[in-house]
This record gives sequence, structure tokens and C-alpha cells, in this order.
Amino acid sequence: MFDYRHGTRCVRFISQFKIARADCVARGPPRRVNDPKLCVVRDKGLVLGVYYNQHVKGEGAILTASAQKYDQKCGGKLWKQLKLTPIPRLGEYRVFYDLDSYYGYVAVAGLGTECLRYNTVEQLDESKEAIRIAAGLGTEALHKFRPSVIHVESFGDAEAAAEGATLSTWKFQEYKSAKSDQLVFKPKLELYDDCDFDGWKIGALKAESQNLARYLQEMPANLLNPTSFAKIAVELLCELDINVEVKTQGWAASHEMRGFVAIGKSSVQPPLYVEISYFGADECTRPLVLIGKGVTFDSGSLDLKPLKELQYMKGDMAGAACVLAIVRAAAILKLPVNIRGILPLCELMPSGRSPKFGDVVSSAFGKSIHIRLPSREGRLLIADSLVYARNYWPKFILDIGTMSKELIDTLGGAACGCYTNCEELFCYAAAAGGHTGDRIWRMPLWQFYEQRIKDCHTADVANTGHDQLGDSPNCAAFLKQFVCDSKWIHFDTYNVAYTKGLDFPYLHRGMTGRPTRTVIELMYQLLVDSKL
Repeated sequence: MFDYRHGTRCVRFISQFKIARADCVARGPPRRVNDPKLCVVRDKGLVLGVYYNQHVKGEGAILTASAQKYDQKCGGKLWKQLKLTPIPRLGEYRVFYDLDSYYGYVAVAGLGTECLRYNTVEQLDESKEAIRIAAGLGTEALHKFRPSVIHVESFGDAEAAAEGATLSTWKFQEYKSAKSDQLVFKPKLELYDDCDFDGWKIGALKAESQNLARYLQEMPANLLNPTSFAKIAVELLCELDINVEVKTQGWAASHEMRGFVAIGKSSVQPPLYVEISYFGADECTRPLVLIGKGVTFDSGSLDLKPLKELQYMKGDMAGAACVLAIVRAAAILKLPVNIRGILPLCELMPSGRSPKFGDVVSSAFGKSIHIRLPSREGRLLIADSLVYARNYWPKFILDIGTMSKELIDTLGGAACGCYTNCEELFCYAAAAGGHTGDRIWRMPLWQFYEQRIKDCHTADVANTGHDQLGDSPNCAAFLKQFVCDSKWIHFDTYNVAYTKGLDFPYLHRGMTGRPTRTVIELMYQLLVDSKL
């Protein structure tokens, strides 16, 4: 371009040809139209179910009623994508993403066949157990994505669904750093497309009670000793108007609990005798007494346990943890029953004050006890507590403890051993175990085993027989000597206190808290039939 004023040629840039912005045009970045539904963060999960009937001709897969409703809402996307994969059977699941504008991910868990009912051979309500498995696996699958809320359908039984979902999402993370990448926060669990909120709350409370017992069992022994256990009991129970009495070794000695004193004095940690009392009925109603073995660490004393067993001995107070959780659940549920919980808490350590092979101690019942094996200490604590429990004139006595490892070879993790002198009480306990999926199996309480523990030249009875085989029934026969005429049931939970994660899909590797839910259900069964 030629500039006539100066007689020179100049160049104009492209920017000089731009049209100037008018005053009527708003200044700022260009406006964008956003859809609020599409911009929301979808961090919610949903667990649904599908049945698979193997012996049905044609299409054997059927979505649950709630899953069918959801499939209609999302325009049939769920069913179309589910058919592209093998239909999940019982114990399997599939996860789908971006099916609708509300849930970020949806898990479809297999329920097996629709024809599952109570199996008399298995002594198990297979329908309820399938629901626990489906709810547990589906919830666990979504838990990995760290959702804020997981909605779980009831699958026809809200209580069982809540149990499976609550148990599967629990992990012991008490001592992990807040900045740890492995720390996974527990999501909020809610019931989806069902109005049985009472059943959901009861199931969730049962599972949370079992998780509380798992939490106490998982705590390391240097942090959970008899004193700290008693403090936890006070903190958890006193706010629910449950009376907690903490008694010292001197009190136990004055009540001639020489077995408890002999075990407790082996450690520098002072033994404590904790008694918890819940009064849900009138004061004239006879209570039921729950006794929990509370050895916070069991080294075996001079009869030192093998290394493979010692790593699990921090959970030898499983019985006491279960009793604490059971009484707490009864108070929250406001059950119309009176409960006396007895927790003999102590440590068993090798020292100069440890019980020795062949020691003899006496009990308040008037029988002398020969300590044939110091590592069989739990039965001494329970024996003293059985005698003391008679002061309350109980309707029945139930004691829980990890007593004999031989049940691992006989029952595995399928059920805990049960010994009782009352047929009616066993029937209720067996029904409760079939309902919760945490079964019990009756073991013999015969004179054959009584003769073994009475075969002793030094004292009236020995804490075990000469032969190590049959140690679990030997223990029950020993405890029977201190029951007298009370109705009594004994749970040997050594084989179910720990799991490698293969027994139940909704229970991960670690301590189990069993049989907390079964005992809570037992009380329900007895209350319904006016037995309490």
C-alpha cells in the first residue's frame, strides 16, 4: 500500500482489519449452555440382583423386581449389557457403568435359583444366605470405587441384605495414616426400592455388632490389655444406661476365684473382672447370664504355643468381645430382657508367677482343680464365672470362648462347637444359626469325657484329659462340673474366630466376631416364644 502523505509504501496487518467491538456487546468469555444433570458428580453405586435357573428351558436368567424397574428407567440398557456377558451365578457379579444420569456404576450380583428355601440337611436358610452373599459381593465390588453412597436392594429380605452389605465393607484401619493410599472410607449404605426399613436397621445393627467384636479382636495386644478393654466397655456401654462394674484381683480372690487369680498374676498387666448389666425387663425377671473368655493375649504360659498360633492369640478374647457387642445390641434394640454379662479379663504370659504343670487350685464350688496343662487356661476362667453366675438365679447361662484348636480339623470354619445340657435351648440356638447363616453344631457332652477329666490322683478334676485327642469335649465336660442345675450352653469358637477369607464371601481375611449375630437372634427367638 502506498502512503501519499509521506510518499512511502507501508504494510497493514490483518489485525487492523478486525471490526471494532460495539458497545452493545457484553464483554467477557463466551457463554456456554450446561446441563445440570450431566455436570453432577456421579459417585453413587447401586447393587441389584439376578436369578439364574439352570433347569429352565430357554432363558433361565430373571432380573429381580427392583432390577426390572431400574432396567425400564434406563431404557433397557442394563439387560442388554448383561446379556453380552455370562449371567452371574451365585457368588458372581458384574459391574456396569454410565447406565443412567444418577448412578455412576451398577453391580448385578447372582442369587442362584429362585427355589432356594430352608434346607433341613444343611440346617441353613439358603435363601437368606444367598441374599447375604449377593449383597456382600455387590457392595464390595462397588466399594473399590470409593463411592459416597451405595444403594442396595433388599432381594426380598432387607435384614439379610443389610447383614451382607455391612459385613463386607468393614475393614480394620484403626492404625493406618490418614494420608495412606490404602485407607478406604466406608460408604453410606441405604436401602433401595423397598419400605422394610425396620428389617434393614435390625440387620445393619446385627452386622455392626459383629464388626465391633471383629474390631476388638483385631486390636494389638499391647494396646488392648485388660485395663484398656475395661475402659472401652465403660465408654461404649455407659452411654446406653448399661451398668459396668470393674472389679480387681483382690475382689476375685475374696470370692475364691483362684483359677482366675492364678492365670491373671502371670502378667504385669493386672487382671480385671468386668460385669455388665442390662435391665430391659422388670427387676423381678430372672436374667440370662453371658460369659465371655477375655484372655487379651494367650502365650500358653510355660506351655508356650507354637509361632503359627501365637500370631492369632491377640484374638483369644473373642468371647468377651462377642458378649460386649451382644449386650450393646440388646440395649440399642431395647429388648425386654435382663442380661448379666461376665468378662474375666487377663493376660497369660510366661514368668516366675505363671501357673506350672501340676499346680492345684481350688474353686468356690468346693472342687480342687489339677492344672495338667497351663495352656488350657480359658476353662479355669469360665469355671469360676459359672459358679459366680449362680448368684443371679439365671434362666440360662451361655458362655463363649476359644477353647480347643482341634475343632479346626473337625468342623473347619463351617460352624462352632456347641455343648449343652438343655435340649430345648439347643433347638432354639440351632434355629438361630440357620437363620443368620452362622451355624452351630452340637457336640457330645457324655460321661465318657467326664471320666477323662476325673482321672486325676492329685485333685477332684483336671483341666484336661491325659490324651490330647478330644480336647474340646474334655473342656465341656470340665465346665459341666461347675454348672450344677442351671440350664447351660457352651460355644467353643476357636475354629471360627479367624478366617482366611474363604469360608464366607462377605467375611474377609481376619478375625470374624462370630457367633455374635447368632446369639442376638437366639434372644429374639426366645422372646417371641415367651421363653425369656
